[in-house]
Amino acid sequence: MKIGIIGTGSISKSMIPEFQRCDAFHCAAILSRKEETGRAMAEQFGIEKVYTVLEDMLADPDIELVYVASPNSIHYRQTKACLLAGKHVLCEKPFAPTAEEARELIALAKEKHLFLFEAITTAHHPHYALVRQHLDALGALKLVLCTFCQFSSRYPALLAGKPSPVLDHAYAGGALMDINLYNIHFAAGLFGEPEQVQYYPNLYETGVDTSGVLVMQYPGFLCQCVGAKDSAAQNGVQIIGEKGCIHVTPSASNLLEVTVSIRGQESITASLPENPWYYEVQDIGRMIAAGDYDGCYAALETTQTVVSILERARKSAGFSF
Repeated sequence: MKIGIIGTGSISKSMIPEFQRCDAFHCAAILSRKEETGRAMAEQFGIEKVYTVLEDMLADPDIELVYVASPNSIHYRQTKACLLAGKHVLCEKPFAPTAEEARELIALAKEKHLFLFEAITTAHHPHYALVRQHLDALGALKLVLCTFCQFSSRYPALLAGKPSPVLDHAYAGGALMDINLYNIHFAAGLFGEPEQVQYYPNLYETGVDTSGVLVMQYPGFLCQCVGAKDSAAQNGVQIIGEKGCIHVTPSASNLLEVTVSIRGQESITASLPENPWYYEVQDIGRMIAAGDYDGCYAALETTQTVVSILERARKSAGFSF
């Protein structure tokens, strides 16, 4: 399937090599606001076409799938335009700012019988299935603790009065949307919609959340999601039950190592060598090659849940967009 790529940022530079390793995909075009930027990336990765206008790329009959890796605030608009043009879409996280917009995009994809994926590494990682497999062995769950704190190279610019989109609510940025989202995806994919959601953000003077703690209440247990762009930490996930614990490192976005510790039993540790984008692209490629629309639409149910949780979290903290 020939791909048109929207955006020339770091995530595109990480994803293009993985597309090129997957037999299901061929990177055929790049869309950039500046032709020289798009041309440089195209030359770097051996991509034939460069566009500067979205409508021109969508009119290209060779483009079958569009990878949307633009600023958060225009994911919805660009994804909708791609679907209306009859293109399959892989949209970077966060999928859409509001639950209503997410429902609209999902309904449109189903109506047109198109693949639509949120580009979230967690759901496609083999170790996520391993975690799910061992949940029952933990007995009654009590706590789920997710920490993903990564000092952002954009944070000093914010302090200097030059906020980038990733740390600007005007662009649907902030720690909740950019990094804590991975923790939420991890939990929501396993446990669904929580009964209660409360977000406690650290707000910078511009009003953007640079870090924060999200607490989700499920029947019988609590889930704490800590995300930060203004500091770093030892990251990971712990799922704690009456009979044991599952520990995931280094983060909810990269399940490189999983340790299952059940009281009275020898611990089990599993490791995988590849970067998380490899597993994401390979799994999506497999689903597309198999025509697995049911699997695609099932994944979108989790995406819808996550968008809803994010919206509830922002509302609880007193800000919205």
